[in-house]
Amino acid sequence: MISRRTFINGAAGCALGVVSVGSYSHFLEPRWVEISSVVIELKGLSKQFEGLRIVQLSDIHHCEYVSKDFIRKCVRKANALSPDVIVLTGDYVFGSNNYLSAAAKELSELQAKEGVLAILGNHDDKGSTYDEFQKNGIRLLINEHIVLHRKKEHLFIAGIDDLWRGEIDIKKTLKGTDKNPKILLAHNPDAIEIIQHENVDFVISGHTHGGQVSFPFYGPPLVYSKFGARYASGFFREKNTILYVNRGIGVSNLPVRFFARPEITLFTIKNSSQHV
Repeated sequence: MISRRTFINGAAGCALGVVSVGSYSHFLEPRWVEISSVVIELKGLSKQFEGLRIVQLSDIHHCEYVSKDFIRKCVRKANALSPDVIVLTGDYVFGSNNYLSAAAKELSELQAKEGVLAILGNHDDKGSTYDEFQKNGIRLLINEHIVLHRKKEHLFIAGIDDLWRGEIDIKKTLKGTDKNPKILLAHNPDAIEIIQHENVDFVISGHTHGGQVSFPFYGPPLVYSKFGARYASGFFREKNTILYVNRGIGVSNLPVRFFARPEITLFTIKNSSQHV
C-alpha cells in the first residue's frame, strides 16, 4: 500500500517536473539559439564559388514574445559567421504588421559581403514588407532571381512567393537561368512538390519551426504542413534537389519551444565532384 506521504511526495515531484519543463520551454529554449553548420555539395559549382558561405535566418516573428533585443542578438550571431550572403526566408512579424518597421530596422544591421536577400512568408504583407526592406537595404525576391558573379563565373539565387498567401510562378522565377547551380529560397517546404521538377539544385526553407514542440523518440505532434512532420526540419533530398528546412528563431501561437531550438544555419557550398 502506498502511504499518504509517499503519494504527496510523488505528486509534488510530478508538479515540480511540470513546472520545470514549462519554465524551460518558455524562458530558456526559445532564447537558446543553435548555430547549425551544414555542407551542401552541388554539381557543376565553379572553383570561384567553392566554400561560399550562406547564412540563413528564418521566421523572425517579431511580436510581444520575440523582442527587438533578441533579434539584435541573432543578427550579431549571423554577422559573426562571416557570411558571403545572408538569406531571410520569411515571416518577419506575428500578430500585427505594426512590428514590421522595427523588425526591418534590426535586420538592416546584417552584414554580408555579397548582400542580404529575402523572401515573403505567410505572415508577411507584400507591399509594406517590400517598402520597409527597400528602405533598409534588403533585396526582396518575389518570383525572381539574381545572378551572383565572381570573375567570369556565376550562379543563381532565386526567391519565390509564399505558397499559402502568394502566387508562385516558378517558370518566371527561373527564366533566363542556365546550367549553372541554382539556389532557391522558398518559405514553405511544401513547395518542394513544384520545385523538384524544375532543375533546382538547392532549396532553402523555413516555416515549420521544427514543430516548435518536439518530443524525444516521437517528434513534433503538430507541423503546419500537408506532409505532417515529413519536412519538419533538417536536410532532405527529393529527386535531384536538396532541401534544407530551418527551425526559425521566433515563435508563433504559443511562446514556447521544446526540443526545437531556434536556429541560425551556416551553409558552406562545395563542388560535389571534389568530394566523392
